[in-house]
Amino acid sequence: MMGLGVLTGDRQSFFSGLRKNIKTPLGGKAKRVENPMDGLFTERETTAEERNELRNRFIDEWTTLGGKAFAVKDRNELVQALKGILQERNIQKAMRWDHPELEKLKLEEAFLDVQSMVTKWPLATTYGEWIGKAAAMEAGIVWADMAMAETGTLVLPASASQPTSVCILPSTLIAIFTTAQLVDGFSAVIQTFKKRYGTKLPTTTTFITGPSRTTDIEMVLTIGVHGSKYVYALILDEE
Repeated sequence: MMGLGVLTGDRQSFFSGLRKNIKTPLGGKAKRVENPMDGLFTERETTAEERNELRNRFIDEWTTLGGKAFAVKDRNELVQALKGILQERNIQKAMRWDHPELEKLKLEEAFLDVQSMVTKWPLATTYGEWIGKAAAMEAGIVWADMAMAETGTLVLPASASQPTSVCILPSTLIAIFTTAQLVDGFSAVIQTFKKRYGTKLPTTTTFITGPSRTTDIEMVLTIGVHGSKYVYALILDEE
């Protein structure tokens, strides 16, 4: 049986102390802050040189967290790096987003070269059909919307053709993006989302910072429980 708690002290004094600490008068409201993230992150210019700096910062953060990253000069070099990942992880089956930039890479040809297969989303028409197929895939390939250099984080807004399932179900995640999609930190992401979507934000946006990590009640670290265990970033020089 759970025991009853005992309220100690004066209720009015308790709430008066709260109002004093948060600088809100009795019956009043806290002052609205339009951009609460302003000033928390460094603002950068978007020159090619500074984007290269952001790329190097992202790679440092991403690899420190246990991911692998490749800076590639062109699409041919990118495909070669992709083939190397497929062979390293011995990936036979993968799925990818239905994304125009991924279409340009002709990934199906790259997979055939290493005797593997990639399937474009959607895998089937109904949940009952595609969920099993998606869970059986060894890798997911996405085109990242943005990448935050300060924390080594991918930003992946979801849509019907670019679902979260491809990002988190397979044990291996391969994210591709260009240096033009690198931003400093979370403030830039919020500002970009505000300009792009207004109040009609995507239903889900996934932020991925390295391999999935979790600890149980005994604080035992486990990799890959709630997301991918192996994560790769291929960063293409902007064209």
